[in-house]
Amino acid sequence: MSIQPIATEWAGQLARMATQPLALCHDFPQIAQRYEAWWAHEVVDRPVFIGTADTRPQRPITRRLEVIEQTERWFEAKYTDMGQWHRVGDALPYIRADFGPVLLGGMLGGGIEFGADTTWTHAFIDDAWANAPDWVLHEDNHWWQLLQELAERVAQDASGRYLLCTPDLGGSGDVLLNLRGSGPLCMDVLEQPERITTAVDAIYAAWHTAYTRLYDIAMGHGAGLIHWLGIWSNRPYMIPACDFNFMIGPREFERLLLPDIARQAATVGRAVFHLDGPGAARHIDALLEVPDIQAIQFTPGSGTPSALAWVDMFRKIQRKGRSVLAICPPHEVIALREALRPEGLAIMLDASPSPTDLDDLFTQFAHSAAHAISNRM
Repeated sequence: MSIQPIATEWAGQLARMATQPLALCHDFPQIAQRYEAWWAHEVVDRPVFIGTADTRPQRPITRRLEVIEQTERWFEAKYTDMGQWHRVGDALPYIRADFGPVLLGGMLGGGIEFGADTTWTHAFIDDAWANAPDWVLHEDNHWWQLLQELAERVAQDASGRYLLCTPDLGGSGDVLLNLRGSGPLCMDVLEQPERITTAVDAIYAAWHTAYTRLYDIAMGHGAGLIHWLGIWSNRPYMIPACDFNFMIGPREFERLLLPDIARQAATVGRAVFHLDGPGAARHIDALLEVPDIQAIQFTPGSGTPSALAWVDMFRKIQRKGRSVLAICPPHEVIALREALRPEGLAIMLDASPSPTDLDDLFTQFAHSAAHAISNRM
C-alpha cells in the first residue's frame, strides 16, 4: 500500500501557534506542553484532564443541524455554544465543523438523512457491488462543499482566539459499514474480501484529500486545528477508527482493515486510535504493534463496565510505551488516576457535572496527581 506524505510545514506552524496564548485560552502554551508530554508518554506536572460543564443546561448544546445550510446562523449558534462551556484542566475552546459521524460516506455518494441531532447514511451497495460509488471525493459533492464552507467560516474567525475542530470523517471500514450495511459487509468479509480490499485502497485517497484540505483551510487562515476528540498536538495528527471491528475476528481485521489503519497513521506520523467498546477491545494487541499509533483512546460504551473495569488493558497499553486517553465518569476519576502511571495518561469526563462540582473534582485531581508525582521523584 503506497503512502501519500502530508505537508511538512504544518508542524512548524502548529508548534509556533502553541507558544502563544489564545484570546479564549490564556494558558494555551502550558496546555500544549502538557499534551506534547502526553504524546511522548511523559508527564509535566500532572496527567491531562479534560472536563467541561454546561453553564446553561436549559439551552441544549447541539450540532445545530436545523441551520446547517445557513452558515452564518450556524456559526453564531456554535460560537454561543463554545462560550456556554465551562472548561477545566486541559479542555480547549473550539468550534467543530460537523454534521454527523462518518461524514466521508456521505461525501462519497451515500444519501445523508438528518435526525434530531445526528445524521446517518443509508446503505445502498448491492450484493454484486455493481452500484458501488467510484470512491472519488468529487468537488461538486454538496456535503463536501458544505463541510469546507463551515470550516472556512470558523477558521476565518479562530486565528489567535480559539481552534477549529474537524468532524469524524470515518475510517474506511466504517465508511463501508454505512454504505453496504452490517450484515452484508460481514458476509463480504467471508465471501468476497477482495471487494473490501479494493474499496479500502480507494477510500484512502478520498480520506487523504479531505484530511489535507481541512489542514489547508486552517493553516491558510493561521488557525490551530484539532480533531474530534479535542486534544492538541504540535504536529499534525489523526484519529484512526474502525467501529466495524467488533463484528469481525482478529484474523479478518488484521488482514482486511488494519493495513489501511497503519497506512493512515504512517501518512501523518502521529495517531491516537479510537477503540470503541468491549467488542473492539479484543483487537488491542494488533493495534499496539502499529508503530505510528502513539496512543489509544478507549470508550467503554453505554451499558458496559466503566473505565475502572479496563485498568488491566490500560496498563498493557502503557507497558507497550503508548499513551492512554480514558473516557471516565466523574466518580471514577481519582481511582483511575491512582491505578495508572501518570506518564502518558489523559482522562476525559464522559459527563457534564455542574461547574462547581467540576471545579472541585479538578482541584482534587490536580492536588493528588502533583502529590503522587512528587513522591516518585
